[in-house]
Amino acid sequence: MSIAKYSMGIVAASMLLVSNSFGYFITSSSDAALAGASTINFEDQVMGTYSSITVDDVTFTSNNNHLRIDNGYQGYNQQGIYLDNGTYENNGFSALTINIASSTDAVGFTWGMAETSSPWLLTAFDASNSVLESYTLPSTGPSSAGEFFGIAASSNIKKLTLVNSNVNSYDWIAVDNFKYHAGTTSVPEPASTSLFVVSMLAFAGFLRARRSK
Repeated sequence: MSIAKYSMGIVAASMLLVSNSFGYFITSSSDAALAGASTINFEDQVMGTYSSITVDDVTFTSNNNHLRIDNGYQGYNQQGIYLDNGTYENNGFSALTINIASSTDAVGFTWGMAETSSPWLLTAFDASNSVLESYTLPSTGPSSAGEFFGIAASSNIKKLTLVNSNVNSYDWIAVDNFKYHAGTTSVPEPASTSLFVVSMLAFAGFLRARRSK
């Protein structure tokens, strides 16, 4: 193998490793990825109908119709005050965007009242609006067993979307106990950093050898 092919092969492999983001589906509020996380429980928010609401450094925005800060139904995994889409009074959102001002490496929330045949898709994006991970949330039905779901990712999560697969299906759902790490900063993984440095040194050696010829 030539020096050029060897060096470029290392560079390509290292760039692939550095750029890839790896994540997983969170299914418990006690997941290790959420250790020390801040929690938004909406208890100190003014109940009412909104198109968008910011709590701490997280903004919840309805992409269509509205969202509500509500306490009208105690059950179906909800207690106290929570965020919902108020379906039974008038049309609420079928798509919600959650923007995190400082970004986070993990996010999760209590998921309730979802009992439709049209599933909801949770997707996490980085600051460049690239998809990190995406998962279909299960229907909870009448359960109040403590369903909690979220996403952890090696790259910082800047935005999430929660979208019903049927935009005309305004299934009544609720989000509560929203957990995230405030102020997370990007830190390259040690293995990725080392490999990247090695590849750059190899490429520099190739350039020196080429000049000497």
